[in-house]
Amino acid sequence: MERVRPAAVAGSFYPADAEELSALLDECFDAHPLGPQGNRSPTRSLLGGMAPHAGYMYSGPCAAHLYSRIDTAAGLAIVVGVNHRGRGARAALSPAEFWETPLGRVPIDREAGDCLRGEVDFLSVDERAHRDEHSIEVQLPFLQTLLDEFTFLPISLAHVSEDECRRLGEALARLYEAQTAAGQKVLLVASSDLNHYRSPAETERLDGLALESILALDPAGLLHTVAENRITMCGAAPTAVMLFAAAELGAKQSRLLKHCHSGDAKPMDEVVGYASVAIEV
Repeated sequence: MERVRPAAVAGSFYPADAEELSALLDECFDAHPLGPQGNRSPTRSLLGGMAPHAGYMYSGPCAAHLYSRIDTAAGLAIVVGVNHRGRGARAALSPAEFWETPLGRVPIDREAGDCLRGEVDFLSVDERAHRDEHSIEVQLPFLQTLLDEFTFLPISLAHVSEDECRRLGEALARLYEAQTAAGQKVLLVASSDLNHYRSPAETERLDGLALESILALDPAGLLHTVAENRITMCGAAPTAVMLFAAAELGAKQSRLLKHCHSGDAKPMDEVVGYASVAIEV
């Protein structure tokens, strides 16, 4: 029997109906004032980037800015997300053969996962780390909308050190290079929101500190800045992993595509920050 990881947040973070979900994604890409408004410009030099993971009504249009830039020939999407609840292994691949959303099933690249585990001794295979987590799942419908056939490698992180972020990032860079040498186009995505539940002005300030390090391609600086300023950026470790990988791959530029917050979608006194960032060689 096939092992399928069912959608955990369909019907809450995004619609559970396939047609409704597709329509909402089209709105995020083409019509929403916070989205790219139809400006789809696939970029061959794109290694990957950072995208937010809140409910689509809040962060979907922001995430669409990154996805509007991806090379639609990508055959492997690696998504590094955060384990918000801290359940299961602190660095975990999924044991499933497929992940499912209302748009269908996507196969997990088990071979790529095995290669990664062979290099990273703290990386486990643990269903609990992925079971109810949304940070990786919400990226999948965007990928399903844009890519025809692809495999998927989800990596969930909680409580990893700077050195472990570096080691995982360097291993991902080697995997990226091996897949590329074999003719496979790879996309690397870090799933993260920015600061949580502060005023719009304070969110702007704290987000700006974190984004400064991201745009400088400085993963160690990001982790230090987040810790020193108590920035509640939930995906700091996934973003650092992505930046360490990008450095190994010779990334030349980090481009801020969109920065906004939840109050831009629905007025509120305390907001969550979101950004789409593209990493290019």
